[in-house]
Amino acid sequence: MKLKKFISFILTLMLIFSMNFTKAFATENDSKNLEQAIEKAKNIVNIPESYTNFSHSIIHNDTTTKLLELNWAEKGGKQGNISVSIDENGNLYNYYKSCNEDTLTGISQITKEKAQHSAEEFLLKALPSYANSMKKVNTHDNDTSNNNYSFTYKQFANDLPTDFIFVNINVNKYTNEVTQFNFSKPDKSNFEYPSLDNIINYEQAKKDYIEKIGLNLKYHSYYDYKQNKLNIFPAYSIDNTNNLAINAKSGDIIYKNNINPLYREGKVNNINETLDTLTKEENDAIKDISGIITKEEAENILKKYLPNIKLTNNYLNKNNISNQYVWQMMSDNAYGEIDAKSGELLAFNSYSNDNLQNKNLSKDEAKNIAEKFLKEVAINKFSETKYDTATDLILDNASNDIRQYSFDFIRQVNGIAFIDNFLRVVIDKDTGNIIQYSNVWYDNVTFPDINNAITKEEAFDKVNTNQNFGLKYIINNKNEIYLVYDFIDLSGFHLIDPINGNRLDFNGEIYKDFKIPQYTDINGHWCEKTITHLLENGYYLKGEQFNPDSNITQINFLRYLYSHTQNFYNDDEFYDMLINTNILKEEEKSPNSLLTNQEIAKLIVRYLKYEKIALHSKVFVNPFKDEIDENFKGYAAICFSLNIMNGDNEGKFNPKNNVTNAEAAQIIYNLLMQN
Repeated sequence: MKLKKFISFILTLMLIFSMNFTKAFATENDSKNLEQAIEKAKNIVNIPESYTNFSHSIIHNDTTTKLLELNWAEKGGKQGNISVSIDENGNLYNYYKSCNEDTLTGISQITKEKAQHSAEEFLLKALPSYANSMKKVNTHDNDTSNNNYSFTYKQFANDLPTDFIFVNINVNKYTNEVTQFNFSKPDKSNFEYPSLDNIINYEQAKKDYIEKIGLNLKYHSYYDYKQNKLNIFPAYSIDNTNNLAINAKSGDIIYKNNINPLYREGKVNNINETLDTLTKEENDAIKDISGIITKEEAENILKKYLPNIKLTNNYLNKNNISNQYVWQMMSDNAYGEIDAKSGELLAFNSYSNDNLQNKNLSKDEAKNIAEKFLKEVAINKFSETKYDTATDLILDNASNDIRQYSFDFIRQVNGIAFIDNFLRVVIDKDTGNIIQYSNVWYDNVTFPDINNAITKEEAFDKVNTNQNFGLKYIINNKNEIYLVYDFIDLSGFHLIDPINGNRLDFNGEIYKDFKIPQYTDINGHWCEKTITHLLENGYYLKGEQFNPDSNITQINFLRYLYSHTQNFYNDDEFYDMLINTNILKEEEKSPNSLLTNQEIAKLIVRYLKYEKIALHSKVFVNPFKDEIDENFKGYAAICFSLNIMNGDNEGKFNPKNNVTNAEAAQIIYNLLMQN
């Protein structure tokens, strides 16, 4: 967990550095700034007396902001460390604290509500000029998988969120101390927000979004390596990582921030993932297969396109996804792939800087080169593709100093794109040379029918069930602020089944939502606080209803007990884990059976790994006022002694009574408090 937080902190620092910051040697004028920064930092952050190792650096950028990096560490080999980045005005940009308390486990005594209060007190001290205009937004604050409560606050203007001024805050669940704080904003002094006047209406914005950005019905694919099976499925998709939005004034597309035109999303044949190196014996057998071209033949094909290549390594491998045998050939400055049966050129990369020129090709000139090349090397496949117009959007908004043009031609099947099959050509702008080619294509595969697909509008409404599409402010790559329509808190890809409208996962299966539920039926119940406390620590029953007075089933109790870490297992995998760890015996597997007190006592003792003791029932005295079967007496006594199961108000264990969901919550809470 400590590593996870540290990586998060480093990534945030990288964002800061991306604003053209450069480190500078301290000058005499910086001494006063350093003194003031230390004082301001200590007014925000508590620096323990034992943190006596101090270091600092000063970071300047080209415009307005100067950051001072301050670091305190414990002496004597201890691991405590505090890092602070603060500007000249006393605004805290980054804070990170690491100490031994980061490794605490079990149920915390700090509620989420109390942690949020601590986060907002810290925010007010850290960013006094921003805090009052910030509001908490629902992003990742449902994540309960580590030792922190996480909160995100965004700047609001005209009661609308901004995408470019925000804060992430982590509060330790056990100490209620803020341990991480990251502030992100553009390096800009004045923020003028467009008014809400003269904007297009919601329905027009929805129409513009669907037509100009998405949704689009496409084929997707997922390869299951365990079953060696390729699954191809159709889906409508919304990609909220594409940095595009609809201008609320004009209905045109707006770029939310700078896009690097050298990097293109898409699945590319990754040798390390899709190609299995064969043994010598397997290679010898393959050479006997009729139709496999020789190494020399493959080399000659590659040299037609890379005439100066001097090959150093050659491998014959099989691509499990496409079921192709492939010759891979490498040199110091190039790489190529040839289909070992057909001799087709599948890919190459050339890293040579020879023949440097300054042709300064236009996008259209480079595209013509790419198309001419594809007609030569893959004319049949090229005829089944469609140029990805997103390329034009990227290149038209790119900076003038880009050195490469990348063009994607996407395979079309049944009138829609199959996004995981494409031809890609990358052209060097100065030389006009093709420096990269990718031919990703699956033969002999079946594509599901899409004749009964729902409309784009219906798919959009499935994604927008929580009315998440609306107005917000964004900033483009020229630091200009725009009012746009966009999905506000949507993250990543959303795939919608075009037949039934269900949300799909990346593998084509029904999407599993791991968000922490918000129960609507526990208000005023005797176990409300316990259920809520477990919920905030990542222990919960799935669904909007907790049904506190319903009897709990075997699978629900065990899912509840392991929900903090094991909810991603399907039922079969989950039971395999339970049996392998001796929580259950094979013959005890009965997912839908109702559990009794004595059965739960046995499961709890096994969870604690005390069963060898519990089996010696004769050494235990029954602490309850009713009779307990000899086979369960040890389990019940251990649970009583650890204050996990205390019986009813009359002191009875009621061994064969069914346990309700609320009673199960109390038992699990008592267990975790012991842990």
